[in-house]
Amino acid sequence: MKSSLSSESLQPRLQAVEALAAIAQGHWPPHDMKALAVTLDSVSAALSSAAAATAYNAFGGIVRIVDMLVHWRRAVIDAEPEADRYLRSARERHRLWLDDYGQSDAAADLRAAVEGIAILESTDQVADIAKTLAAVPLPIGIFAQPVKPDWAFKADLATPKKEPLVDLTVAFLKFQFDGQPATEVHQLAAQEVHDLEVEVRVSRWPQDKRELRLTPISVEPKSTYDFPSFQFEKPDGEAPYTMRQTGRAALLLPQGMHARPFEFKYTAEFIPERGDQPVAIVGHRTLIVDGADATKLQVCGYPGLDQTLFVLRDALRRRPGVPQAETTDVLLVLAALCNLAGRAVQDAEFKGRWDESAFQRHVRAELRRHPLIGANLDEHAHAAGGITDLSLRGMPIELKAVDTLINSVDQCESFLAQTASYAVAKSKHTAILCVLDNSDKKTAPVPPEALLDIRTQAQGAVSICVLVIQGNLARPSALSR
Repeated sequence: MKSSLSSESLQPRLQAVEALAAIAQGHWPPHDMKALAVTLDSVSAALSSAAAATAYNAFGGIVRIVDMLVHWRRAVIDAEPEADRYLRSARERHRLWLDDYGQSDAAADLRAAVEGIAILESTDQVADIAKTLAAVPLPIGIFAQPVKPDWAFKADLATPKKEPLVDLTVAFLKFQFDGQPATEVHQLAAQEVHDLEVEVRVSRWPQDKRELRLTPISVEPKSTYDFPSFQFEKPDGEAPYTMRQTGRAALLLPQGMHARPFEFKYTAEFIPERGDQPVAIVGHRTLIVDGADATKLQVCGYPGLDQTLFVLRDALRRRPGVPQAETTDVLLVLAALCNLAGRAVQDAEFKGRWDESAFQRHVRAELRRHPLIGANLDEHAHAAGGITDLSLRGMPIELKAVDTLINSVDQCESFLAQTASYAVAKSKHTAILCVLDNSDKKTAPVPPEALLDIRTQAQGAVSICVLVIQGNLARPSALSR
């Protein structure tokens, strides 16, 4: 047996261990984790063993997750705004990673090493995860070919033999839409034709196969999309083979504000299909595409607020384990409140000083007018030993009226814990905090969309959508005096 050791697999593995060791010591990694993950993906495509290829590809996905955890730890320590967005990203990536490798024997040790991500509460735990990962063994990439004695060649000429069933790997390296790399949730204009480019690497080509075919599959109705299949004939030269091809893709119907993104997965098969040749498929072959046009969505009637609501919607959707109905309820209430916030600036609707009870009556009436809310809106429901102002199907809507000038959502920090406690008591992951700014204004109002954002509480388990409504506005003519 003539064997050759793949040095390409050793170098990125050693660099990953160095990076994990630094993270375990509380330091910033000495290597670019994203670049390391891409290198590990490439290594996985070059290995002839399906088990080794799967292990390296799974490890590359874990490196991407750890990169998010490291950014989270640094953001928390540096008191950066919205630091928990990195933790949410890591948890969602971990969930998607489990979809691909949750049943894989080759990734069993990696699964055990990162199982703590789902219950991560402190930045100190990032070091523990990195330390455990650094100790997980990975297979060494070896290419092996048997060396036959002279008499074996004569026997081969006399008796043709079938090709041995050696594992081979098809690796998805890259997808691009219109020349741009596909993102985690890719925005794609509906009812337009787009270029979709795929790059794949094949570790070996079976001798009885004439074609490799990549086919999209989806749970979406076929009438809503038209995505291409790709056919590759065996290229010249020696394996591994890297191949690229471009097709045309289109979403035939746009999506609404509350519709979830399209999801497609590409399968790989060699043609003709006869035979028992095992094929391992690795890499990121799943495309998540959002066809909603943010510029055309009319949610609350104010373009700036509509655009911000669109961004918030995507952030809320990325949370793992949160029912879609809860996210829909949040957006339903926010649409009505954002319309009120827009009118408050356009028409100076909240003139003079308002106390919280008057503000609550006004907001209650606004929400009740919405036909999808109506009778489902509750007032003064008990939760966590207190009384919520309003709630929709258990999701709390906390209302405040203050006499201090608010120019940033961060100035509402003192109200977040109370709002979060109501959400936890109701087993909700989301709540709304709406604050009326009654202060005497001596300057022009802030754009309403600048006072809408998300903050997290309860170790990131509760997302609070914060909206500040500007009242007691100065007359524009008074500002020029």
